[in-house]
Amino acid sequence: MKLKILYITFTDFGELASGSSVRPFRIYNALVNLGHEVKLLEGQQNRRKERRVKVKEIIDWLDENRPDICYVEPPSGPFFNQIDIRLLKKVHRMGVPIGLFYRDFYWKYPKWAWSDTPWWKCTILIAMHKRDLRVFKKCCDVVYFPSPECIEDFTYVDFKKTAALPPGCIIPSKNIDIGAKEIFYAGGVRDADGVDDLLVALDNVNRKGLNVKLNLITKKTELVHIKNKELLEKDWIKVMEASGEELEPIYEKCDLGIIPRKRHFYMDMAISVKVLECMSHGLPLVSTDCPAMARFIKQNESGIICKEGPENIEKAIVEYYTNDELYHRLIENVKKAALNNTWEKRVEQVINDLLNQ
Repeated sequence: MKLKILYITFTDFGELASGSSVRPFRIYNALVNLGHEVKLLEGQQNRRKERRVKVKEIIDWLDENRPDICYVEPPSGPFFNQIDIRLLKKVHRMGVPIGLFYRDFYWKYPKWAWSDTPWWKCTILIAMHKRDLRVFKKCCDVVYFPSPECIEDFTYVDFKKTAALPPGCIIPSKNIDIGAKEIFYAGGVRDADGVDDLLVALDNVNRKGLNVKLNLITKKTELVHIKNKELLEKDWIKVMEASGEELEPIYEKCDLGIIPRKRHFYMDMAISVKVLECMSHGLPLVSTDCPAMARFIKQNESGIICKEGPENIEKAIVEYYTNDELYHRLIENVKKAALNNTWEKRVEQVINDLLNQ
């Protein structure tokens, strides 16, 4: 059934860089791929004049059109422009079912997230977030979170309905390089990311003669945070900057992805988009036991979970590369898991939820 869908985003689709901006674009593509008629609102809210013009166009469009459902991918921060709240309330008054993805809630932990932010600014931002919550509670039929663990953090809010909506993936178009013994890591290299633990683990692995290489994709300016800088000179590591299409040839030569992140109360609730990006490229994962990611990987039987720390990461890598049955089973499991975790599957979940209120 072809639906008319109002899709509200706060991203400029011409400037896709981070996971928070890629997600709205992937959702849009999935809606179109499924054959739906999509009325799209895009554009960053800090470009206030442009944003107000675009929102006003949608409000005027609603005077003559009634979408079947509305889906919202909000900004990471609060709604800065009152006209966006006005739009959401108008859609609600029309009786159109609304689904909204609640992305981030750093504001609940200001002493951790905003330690360098002036108190007066924190006070204003928290008040705006609480205002948004009241609006979402009243107007939204389903509020989605990245994981069930995130939902637990909001049980005190009487939303009409909540559900988990983790990132999606693309079905792998190519087979991975069997036997490559090359690991893919893209992201930060600060202490919380666990990359120093990974480097020590791989140094030990290679000292034992397993010959495993690491492709470390990060900003060169970030390397100052690495403690074991001497390991960056080893012949088993290649450090590079890459993004977007530049990542494709790197993925293609790897046969394992890795997330060595250290446990943290906030990140424990997150499912990194990297988990699904690796799945999109057919790569099993070695991941530390951050609960939300560990649960997702276990459910899909698509990787190995280990405790944080060099010894545990080393053990997981060795197990993957020395257990031939496990190696091939995980590669096959990733292919099956990708079919069940596409962006189209995420969109179908939203549509089913909103049409069956």
